[in-house]
Amino acid sequence: MTIAVSKTPLSSPFYIAKSIKAFNDTCVEVEYNEVLGGQVAFDKVMNSEVDFGTSSDSVIAFQTLTDNAFVTHAMFVQSDNDVKLVTRAADQFRSTEDLKGKRIGVTKGTSSEYLLSTLLAIEGLSFEDVELYHYSPQELIEGFQNNEVDAILPWEPFVFEVSQLLGEQVKIHDTKSLSTLSFNLISQTADGQLVEKATCVIQGLRTAIDYIALHPEEAKQIVIAELDLEPAFIDWVWPDYIFKLGLNQSLVLNIRSQATWAMETQMSESRSVPHSEHFVDSRALLQVDPGAVNISR
Repeated sequence: MTIAVSKTPLSSPFYIAKSIKAFNDTCVEVEYNEVLGGQVAFDKVMNSEVDFGTSSDSVIAFQTLTDNAFVTHAMFVQSDNDVKLVTRAADQFRSTEDLKGKRIGVTKGTSSEYLLSTLLAIEGLSFEDVELYHYSPQELIEGFQNNEVDAILPWEPFVFEVSQLLGEQVKIHDTKSLSTLSFNLISQTADGQLVEKATCVIQGLRTAIDYIALHPEEAKQIVIAELDLEPAFIDWVWPDYIFKLGLNQSLVLNIRSQATWAMETQMSESRSVPHSEHFVDSRALLQVDPGAVNISR
């Protein structure tokens, strides 16, 4: 079977599984198709180029508003500190209220823009109170450096990159726990054979996650080597990662919340938010770890 794996530390369990040969006892053969971003992985799944992919809950949320038939079989990592608000230290932004009337750079239709809407709502503000500038993830830092915007909301590793590049010139605000990002194992809507394949993938992921818990330093070194990362970056993001299998109500609520936001901000022509439970298939995870499934029907 083939899995589209997004090249990010969020996919760490897959790189660990590969290194320790965790799939050897569970699957006949697993081949990785490495891609840049969960959206690309999702597209490869829907185009039948691969059997499975790794995608964020944000990608899943936006895709629930389309006609695509897909499911998530399991979450395997969460972070509540992946997207962050970055401003210039000299501007002395003390709270989100200070963003009013300012130029803010985001990546449209992603967790970047979703976190900004959350931050603004806390202060009773909306997108109408700021000037939005849309950039690709790679262009956010350049727009900030060129003084095109007063603040940006990038995700990792771009937050780390801007902190290394500009040092004390920037302020990275504490947005921890305001938005939770998860990475998920997805496929097209599963028949019995695909559920069987998902089961063996999840078994391998469980072995890898156990290895991370027992050997964290060795796990970090594997990810550093696989992705050619700076050790300082892994040290920067690793404490925010929770590697754990699950399908729970918080995932369902998070998908529904982001889908509702996308619909209300007219990012989708859909007039109603589908039941998120329709995009969750718990059969494989129930076979591997029944206690990891907690979804209300």
